[in-house]
This record gives sequence, C-alpha cells and structure tokens, in this order.
Amino acid sequence: MKQDPDDNSRAHIEGKYLTQEAEYTNTNAPFGQLLILDVTPKTRSSGTLRVDEVAWLATHRPRGATIDRLVLAGIVTGNRLTPSAYSR
Repeated sequence: MKQDPDDNSRAHIEGKYLTQEAEYTNTNAPFGQLLILDVTPKTRSSGTLRVDEVAWLATHRPRGATIDRLVLAGIVTGNRLTPSAYSR
C-alpha cells in the first residue's frame, strides 16, 4: 500500500507505482495488488467515487518478458468530506 498526496488519476498511479508492484510477481504467480491511499485535499467535491469506480486491472510487461504481469489496482479515498458537508 502506498499513499499519494499529489494526484489520484489512474495514469499517475500506474506511471509511478505499477512497475514496482509488478516486480514483486517475479517469483510466483504473475499477479499482484496495489492499493493507493488518496490523501489529496478534498476541499471541493461533487461526491466520492464508488469502489467499483476506483478499482481496475492493470497490466505491465517488463522489457524482454513474454507474459504480462497483472496488477489489481485500487484507490482508497482518504480525507473524505462527510456526507453532511454536501448540504451546506
């Protein structure tokens, strides 16, 4: 599990963390898990995404490899606004 205070986009997360997570699969099944605690500021929001909207299957193939490494990636939303904050 990692935490990221800067960006919670899929492109950023995959670009920054996917290769490292995929490396852990070299000695076993080509499957890993990556969770990112999103600690970006939540000062303005139109709501929090559901679990099925922040989880995805990513693939990574190291140079020279013949098999993709599969990584189940997901974002755990931190710094959430309370639901009552949306009615103020």
